[in-house]
Amino acid sequence: MQTDHKYPRIVYKYRNWLEANHKNVLLKNQLFFTSPKDFNDPFDCRITANFSLLNTDDKIKAYIDKKRIQQSDQFLQDDRNSERELEQFEHRIRNELYKVQEFYDELYFEGVDNHYGVLSLSERWNSILMWSHYGDHHRGYCIGFWEEKLRNYLVVTGGPVSYPAQNIFPEIHPMNDDLIETTIKQSHSKSNEWSYENEYRLTKIFYPEIPTPKDRIQQIPDDFFAEITIGLKTPVEYRDELMQIGKAKKIKVFQATKMPFEFEIVREEIV
Repeated sequence: MQTDHKYPRIVYKYRNWLEANHKNVLLKNQLFFTSPKDFNDPFDCRITANFSLLNTDDKIKAYIDKKRIQQSDQFLQDDRNSERELEQFEHRIRNELYKVQEFYDELYFEGVDNHYGVLSLSERWNSILMWSHYGDHHRGYCIGFWEEKLRNYLVVTGGPVSYPAQNIFPEIHPMNDDLIETTIKQSHSKSNEWSYENEYRLTKIFYPEIPTPKDRIQQIPDDFFAEITIGLKTPVEYRDELMQIGKAKKIKVFQATKMPFEFEIVREEIV
């Protein structure tokens, strides 16, 4: 994870002014932390420990010894039953590794889907593709937030998404005890096909209860908004509404325009 001075100053969210939930970002100061099960990317937050890395007798023995210590510390059951289960588990690792992997994958996915919340943002306000995909085909708006205020106020983990050059999952060893490093790898790694998004995401854990959709809504103060950029093709009536909101909240408002003879979006301040 990056140190504070490397965090972006402002992070952005592309929105559609015709969708009520999108409008509520500005009208009600609401941010929604999405469950990974609702992502459009089936690989997102689906990176687990790779049990095929337990590929020698010594590694398997070390892992079983680690599990033995964990079970002893947790006082899960009597020693005889515990040892019997460990023997069965070791047998599955040696002979049915795919079943062990499937079991842990399902366990992890269930926990992530139930308890994780993700707010996907971008480090760019001027991405032609992002405006097309998330900003109502350039008819919506892009809202900028002060990153440090979001991260500290909402008690979340923040950081840029990594896009591995070779499109291979980051390695997570079953013996790795660094929970923070593992969590960041699992929640902040995506295929490099998504690299155009320059995603910067905030993740929040809702625990111990499983959050309702209402619980996933987080309120923020007006001074968390840094700026609003209105899309190239945003209708005049929506443009006027966004300008009025910007004035009321004392947020800078920009109008996106095309750079002459270049594939680039620029903007000018209008409020």
